[in-house]
Amino acid sequence: MSTGEPTPYAHLPEDLIQQMLEAVPRTVEKMETMLGAQDEPIQAGISALRNKDIICKLKPQTPSINSLMAADGGQVIERMSGMDLLLAVAVGVEGLHNKEGDGWKANCNQYEQWQTVMPHDEATPRLCQGAMFLMEIGVLAGATHEIRIMDGAHFTPLLKINSMLSAKEEHAGEEYVAALRGFLRETYRKIIPDIPDIISNALNDPGIIAMAKYSSSRDVLDSHVRSAGVNGITLDDKTFFALGLDSDEYTRPMSVGQSEEERRKIWNDLHIICNLEIKEKEDLNKHLEEAINPIRTKNGKEQKESDLFFTYFKPYANGPAYRIECKRSLATDAERFESVLAGIKQQIIYPDIREPFPQYLADLMAKSVSGGLHALQDAVRLSLVRESTSTDRVDLLFSYRSR
Repeated sequence: MSTGEPTPYAHLPEDLIQQMLEAVPRTVEKMETMLGAQDEPIQAGISALRNKDIICKLKPQTPSINSLMAADGGQVIERMSGMDLLLAVAVGVEGLHNKEGDGWKANCNQYEQWQTVMPHDEATPRLCQGAMFLMEIGVLAGATHEIRIMDGAHFTPLLKINSMLSAKEEHAGEEYVAALRGFLRETYRKIIPDIPDIISNALNDPGIIAMAKYSSSRDVLDSHVRSAGVNGITLDDKTFFALGLDSDEYTRPMSVGQSEEERRKIWNDLHIICNLEIKEKEDLNKHLEEAINPIRTKNGKEQKESDLFFTYFKPYANGPAYRIECKRSLATDAERFESVLAGIKQQIIYPDIREPFPQYLADLMAKSVSGGLHALQDAVRLSLVRESTSTDRVDLLFSYRSR
């Protein structure tokens, strides 16, 4: 190439980053336009809900619950050249609580862990995620704290467990079923037909609540706000209440599926179906349906009210609103319900931690699983290298991609 001739090559990544930064003003303008256009409809929507007595105020000096914990899970799959290494964990973290509150008991598992090796298979992620969520709800159901926080929504583990059990569509075969049986036996001394019991323990325990960091639900907006003649709000419920509620305000607990759209999308036909080739499949599917029936909004062709309730709570004026799901018995006990809200507020101790402290810490611990996987991978490699002189086998122990 002659001197002075313009080069056809971009300077990467500098040119790419510069283009991204140049687009920032346009992105900010779009966000300001979206949020600014919502101010009047949000105030109208909040006023409509106040007129319907849907918005309540937490009483001053409400006594909080005595003990609280949160659980979260993590999973990672290392795709090696010759096989997949699976690791899944669930951890429980105790929050700040009164001295007389229940802490960890000797027979309660503060964490669960499972690891195995599988042949390359497209269904493997389903198994790993399903195992993680089973362990997470197992840690929650086994704890004795007054309130136990599930990270996410109640239907999330159900969707992942359903995905795990219906993996035949991704050609899950004997190896997959054997790994699932091994997980249940090693972790819980249980068998596949015991899965409905694990689910029921979580869905029927009034001490287990769920708090989702992210939610796209518009259940309240599509039912109570739209029915009041307020339109034009393009946000989700969680953002709507974060912008509209005052500090210590919360929505009156309502059963999930207030809007026809929410019932249709999630709650009417929520299901868990096993299609794996196991002899217990017929009885298992019957018991799985029984396990989740209390939170569905349809029984056969008949509509019914779910036993799962939700609220939006904004503890601080400059903080977010939280979507909290709870069981009917807690939602209908006003005094205890407010004590739980006060207990949650007590755990939000620092502005940069925008969730209850134990939920934040459990999330950090669960995400640290990748470090454990690297240690596990190195240990496996060293053990097999020591026992083998085959260079072909050694090559299969390395990741399929460069680090």
